Amino acid sequence: MSYHTGPGLPPVTLDIGDVTLAKMSVGTMDNNVYLIANAAGDAVLVDAAAEPNRITELVGGRTLHAIITTHEHHDHVGALETVSQVFPEATIMATAATGQALPVALESELKDGKVLSFGDIELEFITLRGHTPEGVAIVIGGTHILTGDSLFPGGVGKTPSDQAFFLLLNDVRDRIFDRFDDSTVLHPGHGDSTTVGEQRPHLSEWEGRRW
Repeated sequence: MSYHTGPGLPPVTLDIGDVTLAKMSVGTMDNNVYLIANAAGDAVLVDAAAEPNRITELVGGRTLHAIITTHEHHDHVGALETVSQVFPEATIMATAATGQALPVALESELKDGKVLSFGDIELEFITLRGHTPEGVAIVIGGTHILTGDSLFPGGVGKTPSDQAFFLLLNDVRDRIFDRFDDSTVLHPGHGDSTTVGEQRPHLSEWEGRRW
């Protein structure tokens, strides 16, 4: 279930109901860029991290409705300004906290539990606090979640303190593990994908080690 790609490799694409999810690694930190698209040509880009030319090629001739940033760390926004200029019709979206640190102006604020349509693509948003003040995860079809750097195979994302760690652990437990079944696929901001079922048995281990 890894949907493996890596620096310099072509994107991998999977079907999720009526939409496709393309995952491509960019930059020196193996950042995952995601493109959610459908047969009608609607598309949403997640984390314009680096290599804007490759990102532009990934979007192709589709109608890019939005560019969503999961969190503000520099390795996730390196191509945001350039890509937003290539696709000026795309709405810049993030949480309010993330938007304050972006290199471009936030145009639409994402909140926990919000469901939005982009053409015929419907997405749900889950806020996750701790890795940064307020990141966002994106639910596709109720079965796949883009988790940014808040949740990886093997643990939650890096946090600056014990308080932030427990905030993040509680958020992923309450808003992901308690809501979604074991077959739900988790797609992180770096590296391979995993499932809720593969990670669920390790929650107490993460709590004990504090990362």
